[in-house]
Formats: sequence, structure tokens, C-alpha cells
Amino acid sequence: LISGGHTLLLLATSRSSFKTLATTLDASVGRVIDKISALLGLSFAPVGLGAALEKFCAEGRPDIVLPADALHLDRRPAMRDRLAFSYSGVHTPFQRYIEKYGGAQNMDEDTRRAVARAFQNSVFRQLEDKVVLGLQWCKRQDITIRHLVVSGGVASNMLFRSRHVFYALLLDIR
Repeated sequence: LISGGHTLLLLATSRSSFKTLATTLDASVGRVIDKISALLGLSFAPVGLGAALEKFCAEGRPDIVLPADALHLDRRPAMRDRLAFSYSGVHTPFQRYIEKYGGAQNMDEDTRRAVARAFQNSVFRQLEDKVVLGLQWCKRQDITIRHLVVSGGVASNMLFRSRHVFYALLLDIR
């Protein structure tokens, strides 16, 4: 479940029985997406900040890369080997980078887009990493996973949906 209110990795053992494999230690993924979107100067209306970020990332030149002073933003998430989410660890470096410029209004459009894309990738990479850990845990417990359901507002992001990692994971874990 990936939304503004929750970030959870659940194992359904029956129609009415669930085990929490991972949850967030701080902010939910959707909340952090909203915060960074606002810091980047994106407008909430009419689609919401998450959708505004998705649209902003999809527009412009796709070949623009992060400036040299922002390369540290495109790194693997903290707690890679732990079944827990931490989105403040993704949020903070991006927030500090934007504030370093005195806000998004002082950044050129290409830099803002590159930062937005790097942020989106960091957020989705953490989701993928935790699903991998959860599937590996299930395999060690001899639990067969037949389906993976992703729900919540963040799940509607087209970049997230275009990442074929989850499909490959399910095939590989079997």
C-alpha cells in the first residue's frame, strides 16, 4: 500500500489474515512526494501534488542530468537490507538541496526537472528494494507468492507503473 497516509508491505495469508512485513518508520511515500513537489514550486490544483510531480517529470528534455553539485541525490536508499521504509531519508537531502538555492524559484527549469526526476527515482527504488527484501523473506520462510497487489494513490504514477521490476521479481522469486 503506497499512499499519502501509508506505506506498507503486507503478506496476505488468507482473505482475512495479514502479516505486516514492512511499514514506514517516519513519513509515508505519498506525503514525502507532496512535500518535495511543493518545494519544487508545483501547484496542487487541479490534479494534486503527486500527479503534478509526475507530469513535471514527464515534460521537458529527458536528457537533462543532475548538476555536479546534486549527484549525491541519486543514490541508493538508506536501510537497504532492512524490511522498513524511511522516506525522511529520501526527503531531507532533496529538501536541503532545494533550500541551498534559496528555493525552487532560484533554480533553472532544467535543474528543477532533473532534481524532480532523481527524487522520483529514489522514491521508487526504495519501494522496489523493500519488495525484493519481502519476497526474499517469504522464500526463506517457504511461502509461495502467487500475486503482488500494489494499491494506493502513488501506485497510479505512470513512471512507477512502467518500471517492470515487480514483474521480474515475481517470476524470479518463484
